[in-house]
Amino acid sequence: MTALIGYIVVAVIAIAAALFVAGPHHAVNRDATFELEEVSGRQVPILGALAAFAVTGVVFLVTQAHNVPDANSTSFTTVVIMFVVAYMGYLSSSVLFANVSHRAENKTFDLAAAQYAGASVSLFSVFLGWFALKPLFETFGLTTMATVTGLLLIGAVVVGYGLLATALYRSGYASARLTVLLAVFALVGAVGYAVVVGVLAPDLRSSEATLFLTVLAFLAGVPAYAAMTLLPIAAHREGLARILADRWHLAIVGYAQGTTVLVVFLLLSVLGLA
Repeated sequence: MTALIGYIVVAVIAIAAALFVAGPHHAVNRDATFELEEVSGRQVPILGALAAFAVTGVVFLVTQAHNVPDANSTSFTTVVIMFVVAYMGYLSSSVLFANVSHRAENKTFDLAAAQYAGASVSLFSVFLGWFALKPLFETFGLTTMATVTGLLLIGAVVVGYGLLATALYRSGYASARLTVLLAVFALVGAVGYAVVVGVLAPDLRSSEATLFLTVLAFLAGVPAYAAMTLLPIAAHREGLARILADRWHLAIVGYAQGTTVLVVFLLLSVLGLA
């Protein structure tokens, strides 16, 4: 529970800082060379394969449950939940990418850019599927594999954030400076929390931290997904389209910052540092 409270505090501060940097009057202008509608279409089969990977993980864990000393333990439950949430995340992200609109000329609000940016943030949030590998190996006593995987996950998060930063920049929702600051705010906040807890109150670290953060990722993703699915309806009303053109970048920046903080917290929890 401590990690959950820590995440909420850090996320609120980081989001406030990110929104301040973004400012209320940012003009969203996508990269003219970026055919995001075509790119979105290519994302769908990739996400389908990842969803299949997550389902395979769930099936494997269920069939191997009888080989686990305690199938109801927190560690085993966490691994299963992570794969289940990852499957839902990959599936929902693929639907968002599949429904990215074609660019309409002379429109008040660039709906396609907004949909692509939101779908990219959602995709970054489902690193759960990769994070589940370390506790999976630990569950079956493969400690060396778990250690190596933990190191690989650090690199995966760096590369994954690079893809998110590129999506935000090319869709017009963040400047290059802001994409760097989103990562800095998340890293400083999460690592600062880990250091404070590790030095002042190491007993507050809990084996349930990853489980709590995984459930939070799912709960937070529901309203975000709902907003993205309703966005095309709102964008076709001229009054709402003007409001979206002026303010939707704040929603995307806040969503991206909250997700980035969550991913870093999840990484720290999987590594046993939160």
